[in-house]
Amino acid sequence: MPSYVIVGASRGLGYEWLRQLSTDPENTIIGLVRTPASVEAKLSSDKIANVHILQADMADHVALNNAAQEVSKITKGSLDYLIVNGVYANGDHNRLTPTAFTGHEEALRREMIRSLDVNVVGVIYSINAFLPLVHKSTIKKVVALTTGLADTDTAPKFGVPNYVVYSSMKAALNLVIARYSVELREDGIVFLALSPGIVLTSEKPPTAEDIADFQRLKQAVLKRKPEWQGPMTPSESVQLQKQVIEKTTIDESGSFLSHFGNKEWI
Repeated sequence: MPSYVIVGASRGLGYEWLRQLSTDPENTIIGLVRTPASVEAKLSSDKIANVHILQADMADHVALNNAAQEVSKITKGSLDYLIVNGVYANGDHNRLTPTAFTGHEEALRREMIRSLDVNVVGVIYSINAFLPLVHKSTIKKVVALTTGLADTDTAPKFGVPNYVVYSSMKAALNLVIARYSVELREDGIVFLALSPGIVLTSEKPPTAEDIADFQRLKQAVLKRKPEWQGPMTPSESVQLQKQVIEKTTIDESGSFLSHFGNKEWI
């Protein structure tokens, strides 16, 4: 009976992880969210009963440590899979290129700090809170969701000059995951920085700015992959992610991989 903790499970990919894992009654599934009541109501509406929801914010290490204590009670002291999905991304600032922050230096600094607090520091908080439980598992897998936009090898060729703050912090996260893998390889814990691909996760109608931003991204993608059919659904992405996670071994610990298990980000 494998156990899973999904950090950042209130919507999008995080909620889809809960939904897909719940189809196997043998799984023990815990979702961490900021506002449990709304997520519990959604689970009830979707007739999903075998999921535990706990309150925790990625930027709050005390709440994460408290949640880990509750998880220990549910899982009898161990944890097989930790999947850190939560993210901070400001759509308005994602659209900006590096030079577009000229004259907006305070906004740049503010966004960098907010993104750092969640996308890097928050991931470290999350991992450290649950590592004692992961140590006691026989599976021992820790996954942090990242983005192909953080690949410094392909970025110069991809033709996307924006997403400066988001991709920078995710690149930092990838290195953090690599460092964890070095530190804990002898303990048999597998660490993975995993890109979910381009996924349609928004639950709101797109704004005109959203549409224009997507069109720019689409044109860049089609230059590299003309056969691209558009964003995946959360369901498609999670299915592919799950396959990669299950196949990844200790020999590949610390890797930065796509939903295909390689460096093909689209």
